[in-house]
Amino acid sequence: MRPLVLLHGWGTHPVIWQPLLSRLAHARALPLPGYAGSAPAHDLDEMAERLIAQVEEESILVGWSLGGLAAMRMAARAPDKFSRLVLIGATPCFVNRLDWQSGVDDTVFEQFAVNLAQDYAGTIRRFLSLQAQGSEALKFVLSELRRQLLSLPQPEMSVLSSGLSILRQTDLRQSLGDFRMPVSLIHGAGDKLAPIAAARWMAGQIAGADLSEIKGAAHAPFLSHVEEVLKVLHG
Repeated sequence: MRPLVLLHGWGTHPVIWQPLLSRLAHARALPLPGYAGSAPAHDLDEMAERLIAQVEEESILVGWSLGGLAAMRMAARAPDKFSRLVLIGATPCFVNRLDWQSGVDDTVFEQFAVNLAQDYAGTIRRFLSLQAQGSEALKFVLSELRRQLLSLPQPEMSVLSSGLSILRQTDLRQSLGDFRMPVSLIHGAGDKLAPIAAARWMAGQIAGADLSEIKGAAHAPFLSHVEEVLKVLHG
């Protein structure tokens, strides 16, 4: 069975993947540079190179949000190393531009940065609560996940600032044709940080890519709709 590597998003931690890790014996979650005690990276290229060195040959690479940008860069730079690329809540360009209206306004990230800097614990709690979707069982799982996340050391503000710059400045639209492995896209239909329009655009640009739109899910469908995500990963 091929190893499966999970890359988390900005401001979180590998423990965010616990709902999947508990169901995937062959999976492991890597911290992005600067998280979980690792040395920070200065830009997306350095982040990708350091992560590539930690991944086994023929791995299935799964990236969410900022981890999705890192995974896209890794897949483009080392296309023969990965057997499959899975992007969750990912987009090649988070922020709207003159020729790109499938992102969000830059002020969204400005406000998120302010909230995270002023009240990290409160922002993480609110983010996880948004994924509960009214399910009592899911609320229990996310409550435990929130407890685990908030018991860990908070990322350094320099790491959060650097990651925010990557989210706001990166545009990988021109590199999507560099993927040589099968690509699967998993996206919440109600995603507000990476609108579903971006995933649909990517599905049309990447040869052979398949897109799974999850109704009722937001930016983290692997938290709110575990079974649907597992189905794609096992596919």
